[in-house]
Parts: sequence; C-alpha cells; structure tokens
Amino acid sequence: MRVPKSLSIGIRVPFVRTPALPALGPGSMSSLLGVALGAAFWILALLTCAAVLAFLFIAFVPMGPLDLIATSEDGGTSVPVPRAYFLFGVGAFAGYFAGFALILRHLRRIVHSLRIGDPFQPANVSRLKQIGLTLATVTGGAWIGQTLVSRLVRGALEPPSLFDLVTPAFSVLVVFVLAEVFREGARLRRESELTI
Repeated sequence: MRVPKSLSIGIRVPFVRTPALPALGPGSMSSLLGVALGAAFWILALLTCAAVLAFLFIAFVPMGPLDLIATSEDGGTSVPVPRAYFLFGVGAFAGYFAGFALILRHLRRIVHSLRIGDPFQPANVSRLKQIGLTLATVTGGAWIGQTLVSRLVRGALEPPSLFDLVTPAFSVLVVFVLAEVFREGARLRRESELTI
C-alpha cells in the first residue's frame, strides 16, 4: 500500500482505492438505483393518499366559504374561491402524484430485472410503453389544467403555450423508442435460447 507524504499536521494517511460498483447484480449501481426509486415511490404514494384524503374532505365535509388572501403593497385582500376550484386543484395534484407513482412503480420493476441480470424481458417492453402512456397523460393533463386555470383567473396567470409540450413530447418519444429497443433485445434473447 502506497502512503502519501505526511500532512502538515503530521498525520500519515494511507492511500486506499475503492472498487467501482458493478453495473448489474446484487450490490451494484442498479441496486442503489432501486433503493432510490423505492424511496421516491413511497413518498409519491403517501402524497397521493394525502391528496385523495384532502379531496374527499373538501368534497364531503360541509364547510363555509373558502377565501384566499392576496397580499399587495397596500395590504391583503380576501378573495372568495368557489369550492369547485379547490376540488379541481386537489384532484389535479392527486392525479399528478398518482401518475408519477405509477411511473416509478414500473421503473422499480425494470431496475429489479436489471439487478437480477435479465433486463430484456417481454414484460419490460409493456412496462416501458405504460410509462410512455402515463407520462403523456400526466403531461397533457397538466397542460390542459394550466390552460383551464389561466382562463378561470383571467389574466392573473399566463396560459401555457404549445412550445411547453415539446420537451415532454420528446421524452415520451424516447421512452417508446426504448420500448422498441427492449422488444428487439427480448427477441434476440429468445432466438439465442432456441439456438442453444
């Protein structure tokens, strides 16, 4: 083991090489990614449950008028907000969180197949397609929701443009291309198994 020169305070520190994490299998980078995806999934699942409970509370529990206070330099102004607007907002958050929780659920299963060393399963092709469809639905729903809200508040919020859909549409396209790559990988794997 190579020892570097002494530090200025007189402590000798040995030089230690850390091994790189392997890409596949137990104890790999995919295992670490699986843990991160699992934590994100459960956070989004809890947020979805909280949003659904808030939606049910607003929908079924009788409440008085709901007010928002808009502050300005002159002070605060109370603006009455219809209950339907709150229901729409909380429902939109619940759908948004649920959509991304579903995407993370499929990603966790894909990473699990990667961890066991078998990523080109036919099930992963359908998982990638479901990720693409969910991403398209969540993105389209968020865009439509922003458009509706901007029309309801009349000028207080800029409506989204079609240009805002370019990056999400490209992401959806990439996911569908990856699904086709996985389909071809699964086909080649089946052929090689039949050859052997």
